[in-house]
Formats: sequence, C-alpha cells, structure tokens
Amino acid sequence: AQLYNLYGPTEAAIDVTHWTCHTGSDSGVPIGRPIDNLKTHILGAGLQSVAPRAAGELYLGGVGLARG
Repeated sequence: AQLYNLYGPTEAAIDVTHWTCHTGSDSGVPIGRPIDNLKTHILGAGLQSVAPRAAGELYLGGVGLARG
C-alpha cells in the first residue's frame, strides 16, 4: 500500500501540499511540495524569505486558498 501525506491548514479550501512517503525513511515526513496552482512560502520577520531549514511562518497563495 502507498502512504501519502496531504497537508492542508484550516484556511485552505483543499490540501495544499503533497508528499509520497517512502519505505525506510528515518528523516520524518515533511509536509511536501505545493500541489498545482498553489504556492507556499516560509517567511520570517519583516515577511522576508528564510534560509532552507530555518524556522519561519508558512504562507500560502493560489486558487486553493479559502476566501473570507
């Protein structure tokens, strides 16, 4: 059987990221990469992009983001 991690926070209308889990991976399960027509950004203070693997806040954009 295949195992997929589909991540979608409350403010999103659908899942926003996808990751296919692999057998024998000891590094944990990431939230994955954005699905089609969506964007993800990890931003820090001043809404600036952070370095890879640095702490920050997840920002979403695209057609899958809920309105209101």
